[in-house]
Amino acid sequence: METSELVTITLIFFQMIFSYTVFKLLIGEVKFKKLELLFLLTSAPFIGVFFLYKNIIGTIVMILSMLVLGMIFVNARKLYITGALSYSLIIMIISDHISGLADAYIWNNSEVIIKAWDTLLHTIVGIGLAVGIALLIAKVNPSVEKKVPFLSEFYPIISIMGIFMMVIYYSSIFLGKYLGNNVEIITLNLVFFILYFFISIVAFLMYASSTKNKYETQQKELEYLSNQRYMDVMESQFKEISKFRHDYKNILTSMENFIVERDMDGLDEYYRSMLKTSSRVIEQNNYKLEKLSNIQVRELKSILASKLITAQEKDIDVRIEVTEMIDNVNMDAVSLVRLMGIFLDNAIEELEYLGEGILSVAVYQDKQAVHLIIQNSCREDLPKLHQLKTRGFSTKGTNRGNGLSNVQEIVTEAANIRLATTIEHQLFTQKMVIEQ
Repeated sequence: METSELVTITLIFFQMIFSYTVFKLLIGEVKFKKLELLFLLTSAPFIGVFFLYKNIIGTIVMILSMLVLGMIFVNARKLYITGALSYSLIIMIISDHISGLADAYIWNNSEVIIKAWDTLLHTIVGIGLAVGIALLIAKVNPSVEKKVPFLSEFYPIISIMGIFMMVIYYSSIFLGKYLGNNVEIITLNLVFFILYFFISIVAFLMYASSTKNKYETQQKELEYLSNQRYMDVMESQFKEISKFRHDYKNILTSMENFIVERDMDGLDEYYRSMLKTSSRVIEQNNYKLEKLSNIQVRELKSILASKLITAQEKDIDVRIEVTEMIDNVNMDAVSLVRLMGIFLDNAIEELEYLGEGILSVAVYQDKQAVHLIIQNSCREDLPKLHQLKTRGFSTKGTNRGNGLSNVQEIVTEAANIRLATTIEHQLFTQKMVIEQ
């Protein structure tokens, strides 16, 4: 085997190893499984040999091999894995082209095919730059997700953009090789890659901003409708209380006659038939929502009102306790609504399945934090907690089961939130603490 062939195989070997490493950095997994690393190290040389004789097919085989590795060893959605791998290859391509320009303009290597030591320098610069960019993205990503809570909603679109961009980049590279690579073509490709990349980002940000505004408008409409339902319930409750006050005066007057006449048997019968029945009216679900008036955070109040009224309409026994005024929750409003929506939807669905049981909600605060507790009756044979939190697992049928895994992602990303989930004595309890 000639030196140039050995250099090519070695170059492809390192490109595959570090392309996959960049992919792992982008998805936040820095550790390799032993079997994963073994497959990567053993397959890379064979792909290098294949690439030596069939450039285009070799490149496709390399990408597919890394994709299969990701699908097997990375616990994430297939589209997310494909998108992250696409972006890792895009970073490698741009870094390689920057290194190529450095060859021509800094180290004065004007030839595209250069000597072994020059190739080594080219590879070190390109790979070092790619790994540096990936580390920077991995470091910045949590802060960006925290500041832009809508970002996770756009991951499918971001992944598709990455796949499409990767196809265009490789098409340009293969076209450049067909035309005969030189410094000018490499420079033109790099300029095109960078421009296309930033134009795609700007277009995505404009789309995301438009979608965000639309989403916020929908949320405000839902909040308005929830508050309107809440006000309707409160108005109905006020009318019932006014009616009860009027009836209660008549009841007291009637009781006076029994007392004056010393008719204890009649008083006892009257108490059982009238007073005891009337007192139970106060305990009905319709009279429990007034405690939500202590919550001054509109998003929290509206999601609780909406879900609890829905529960009451389904004849679920609702109990709510808000002992003091809640005027501030140190948490992103969208994430808060998502979490409470998932908790309450799951509780309502479980109680509907049971056909009986209680839904209890408690909100209180101290100097350090706001505490939110949601508890519902649950079936005795409910699966283990770790199964319920597994993405895709559901007791409600297919295409479900992302709720609790989404909760885990939101809680993990927020430094000031603690969540404790327990299943004991046929009670499913979510206790969330939001530090102020």
